Amino acid sequence: MKRILLPLAVVFLTVANAQKSFNLSLNGGIAVPTGNFAKADYSDETSGFAKTGYHLNISGVYQFNKNWGAGLLVGYSQFGFKDPLSLAEGYKEDSGTDSTTLYVKGHNSNLSVLIGPYYFIPASKNVLIDIRVLGGYVNTHLAGFQVFYEDALDNSMTQKETSGGAFGLQVGAGVKYSVAKKISLHFNVDYFTSKPNMDITYENFVVNSGRRLTTYNEGINGVNATVGVGFELF
Repeated sequence: MKRILLPLAVVFLTVANAQKSFNLSLNGGIAVPTGNFAKADYSDETSGFAKTGYHLNISGVYQFNKNWGAGLLVGYSQFGFKDPLSLAEGYKEDSGTDSTTLYVKGHNSNLSVLIGPYYFIPASKNVLIDIRVLGGYVNTHLAGFQVFYEDALDNSMTQKETSGGAFGLQVGAGVKYSVAKKISLHFNVDYFTSKPNMDITYENFVVNSGRRLTTYNEGINGVNATVGVGFELF
């Protein structure tokens, strides 16, 4: 009888002490592009001309027990356009015109839907640290631009906006600080990466007038740093 009761008692205590919960959080902060995506070199075709922008996400995390859980994150990052003047100057030099003016069309951005495991480290009664690895679908949008040539017969050229989807990976860590029974503050840092293949097309492109891409197939990498508020639903 003891051989039966002891394992049952262990199972009962494990279930009774399990810290099952579901936390929904809203987060926002900065998005910092890195690598080729952040380059702004006219002569380097890997340059993505992205600069620091903002990131927003909604995250739902289910904690199975003291140390493990799983989460779903839906996020949006919008990046600025870095150094458009370098593009304008490059097209001026290559086309041989006296001056060029460049107008950016749209935004560089990421839309992501990610899922994955969380590992929790209780630091104190009110502080919980998590480490997470998330994967899923990321859609990247690249801004376009229009170049006006001052003294050219065909005085404008447009590189169209484009988009592409790919598998994305996000690795990060966070600190959850409970300020009330069901409310918490969240502090997060995440590294993100994906590599979509996006076709680049033009309107009114003049041969030998400057930089021309057919595809952009570089890593869309960077770091998000966010703060947020969470609500424990159950």
